[in-house]
Amino acid sequence: MENNSEKSAAQSSAAYPTLSQLNVEKNKQEQLKMFWTDQRREMENVNDFKNNLLLQPTRIKKIMKTDKDVQMIAAESPVLLAKASELFIQELTLRSWLNAQENHRRILKKDDVTDVIMQTDNLDFLVDDDANATDGSTPSVVPFYGSGGSNGQDGNNLDH
Repeated sequence: MENNSEKSAAQSSAAYPTLSQLNVEKNKQEQLKMFWTDQRREMENVNDFKNNLLLQPTRIKKIMKTDKDVQMIAAESPVLLAKASELFIQELTLRSWLNAQENHRRILKKDDVTDVIMQTDNLDFLVDDDANATDGSTPSVVPFYGSGGSNGQDGNNLDH
């Protein structure tokens, strides 16, 4: 009899988040809100984006030119894409770091990034639906490649 009541208590606790889980989620939301507030404040105070970027617009322009359909590129486009990429990477890293902290770790792992991608709706474009379409299992995250290129080639060969 106790066994059935223990099972139902465990099932009901799984259905409702605990107070600590709610606090963790609230903390995540606060951290993300602070991140975007800080980024917005920083962008409002910067006069020249081109000199304050972590990613080089010239590098992004080279990547854009690898597409044979691209004829001309406006001067602002690589700068805008560099800033957007920078913000994307920073937010994904912050979300992954919060996931690592939630799991009581101080080391960021690939699994933290994967978990964040799977849990965040606006990161669905990073989920590889075709990888597991034949076996019916859960879609996986697009694989990471150590050498840079998605086809296994060195990602530094962009001098086309």
